[in-house]
Amino acid sequence: MASLAALALAVGCGHPARDYHLPPQPLPEHEKALTGKTATIGEVSYTAIGLGTKIPEVIGSHGSWIAHGQFVRVRLLMVDHGRERHDFNPYRQLLVTTDGAAHAPSYDAMQISRAPNGIQSIASQEMRAFDLWFDVPANARVRALRVLGDPSSSRLADQLKGAPVAGAKNPVDIPLT
Repeated sequence: MASLAALALAVGCGHPARDYHLPPQPLPEHEKALTGKTATIGEVSYTAIGLGTKIPEVIGSHGSWIAHGQFVRVRLLMVDHGRERHDFNPYRQLLVTTDGAAHAPSYDAMQISRAPNGIQSIASQEMRAFDLWFDVPANARVRALRVLGDPSSSRLADQLKGAPVAGAKNPVDIPLT
């Protein structure tokens, strides 16, 4: 993914002495690297780091599936900046196309590609990247990934009240163009 070092700057605090310097990673077929596409919900930052469009078929170790239109794969990096675990449901995320339509993940593509299944729990200070697969019309153009995250707070006073992080917007759109 072009340069995860640049990615660390996008999701970190922006102070070079306190950022990870990760080695570049190879891009999967049909994917382009994205930079600067970060949104925060509560204590978790979400960064779209890769985008693949017009993918005709998903192939896994146990099967393959042809898209009804085209597969779109979004590689998402999550970083939990809080002190508690936060949950994330891959199947509640939406891909928004330029016509304003919102598309749910493709269950078939997610299963065949062995993408995360079910609620994912991200630990305090953990960084995790994975793919979300969508089957959209063949002529559709992507606009954004609509992320629905966990706005809960690690602050004890907030937890006792059941209050989210102050000002947390949920969901948020991460531009993909």
